[in-house]
Amino acid sequence: MKSMIELLKTEKYKQVSLAVQKANYAVNMYKNVGFKIVDENEEEYIMLCKL
Repeated sequence: MKSMIELLKTEKYKQVSLAVQKANYAVNMYKNVGFKIVDENEEEYIMLCKL
């Protein structure tokens, strides 16, 4: 994930987003690399990382 974020930065992307199920253990990993929860529904978080 960190490598992907670095690649996106070098390609001049300003942000990246993803949707992840709330029960997925990866939610904390995404938070640790800079993603923030910006929206949610019953099942998923929408997360955004500003680059």
